[in-house]
Amino acid sequence: MPARTVNQLSDGDAIFLSMETSNSAGHVGAVMVLDPTTSPGFGFERLREHVARRLSLVPRFGWKLRRTLFDHDRPYWVEAGDYDPRDHVVRTAVPAPGNDRQLAALTARLHAQPLDPTRPLWEIWIIEGLADGRIGMYMKTHHALVDGSGGAGLMAVLADLSPEPSETPFVPDAYVETAPATPSALEIASRSLRNAASRPGRFFDHLGRGVRSLARRSPAQQTEVPKLFFNEPISRRRGFATARIDFERVRDLKKHFDVTVNDVVLTLVGSAMSRWLRERGEQPEASLVAMCPVSTREGDSMGNQITSMAVPLATDVSDPAARLCHVHENARAAKEEVADGTHFDWTAALGESMAPAFTQLVVRAAYSAADSAPLPGNFVVSNVRATPTPLYLDGARVESMMPMSILAVGQGLNVTVVSYTDHIDVGILVDPDLVPDAWEFAAQFDRALEELELAAEGVVYRAA
Repeated sequence: MPARTVNQLSDGDAIFLSMETSNSAGHVGAVMVLDPTTSPGFGFERLREHVARRLSLVPRFGWKLRRTLFDHDRPYWVEAGDYDPRDHVVRTAVPAPGNDRQLAALTARLHAQPLDPTRPLWEIWIIEGLADGRIGMYMKTHHALVDGSGGAGLMAVLADLSPEPSETPFVPDAYVETAPATPSALEIASRSLRNAASRPGRFFDHLGRGVRSLARRSPAQQTEVPKLFFNEPISRRRGFATARIDFERVRDLKKHFDVTVNDVVLTLVGSAMSRWLRERGEQPEASLVAMCPVSTREGDSMGNQITSMAVPLATDVSDPAARLCHVHENARAAKEEVADGTHFDWTAALGESMAPAFTQLVVRAAYSAADSAPLPGNFVVSNVRATPTPLYLDGARVESMMPMSILAVGQGLNVTVVSYTDHIDVGILVDPDLVPDAWEFAAQFDRALEELELAAEGVVYRAA
């Protein structure tokens, strides 16, 4: 067995703790709807035992955080001595027969609640009362524990490819980690000094990268992000709405226009947003800009290895086909900037250049100035790949995976999509004080897809 060593959070993991405020927690989640007809005798107790047994195979789900004094340095992972995974799986219900909107409303309230920082940073809620005997499962994990791609990989541990649960579930090698050693006071002091000494160099490295990034941009790329009604300081409340897109129709558009699936998804998000804003009388003349997380992961890992790129969604272009072409070029240019190392990511710059305590001060200042500070983008759009193969949890078929992410500074709306089997599930997280009509936005995705299909057929499109 490998020797136990001290495990300090990386800058990429720790930034999600430093960016937390009383109105914005750092966890992500997913709502799964399960069909128990494929699993006779399926119920809460059996599912809780199944989840606890499987997650006990992923050691870091039994760790908790030890923060440093006054957050002068990054926290450490330590073992939670009294850990029982069954304590993290709890039961609730919606009034029967519950529908999708009732499920979304309940999980939004659960998502608004922060995780207990004295325990391992995850929890699961089993939700009963849905129509047709279906069962909901809401899983919440802190972003410091696992990122979106790593979270999707957890389904390989939790789920099976058939209704018969495997006796030896697949666990990726990167998920089998050695338990961390508890750091001594001397170890913490020594690491704190080394980390503090390295931060000035990192600061100037990021500063130079930011200057180079601005210098290489053409005037056309230096477009000011228009401010929308949800680009305001957020509250601690959360609302949630969902949409579903047929994956085969998206693939057909990808082939027809010779672009990527992500290009089509971004275009649909922009088109749906544009239609929704027009109906509200809020459509700006300038293009909306999405902030898109990009994985920089090489191989399997549980930690955060991501950056974020700004992609204009060409919502100022009326023709859907032309809009898709613009989005394709904008996304390609942004990816090239990330690949060649000239991309500037302000969250990475904060995490690597400042102690957590100072990062927290900067983030709180940014929140207080969110109504006047320049925006990096209007909202975040994340695209997570799951699997084209149906999954089963303790024999129950997983019908859908609806993702829930984080609301950022000055961004009271977030769109996250997950591709699973033959469809794409869209999760729309909002601050309901800023966006009371998220379901109306969700309803625009079908129309946006139809518009793009008409454009592919050469039918002249006229905005409604």
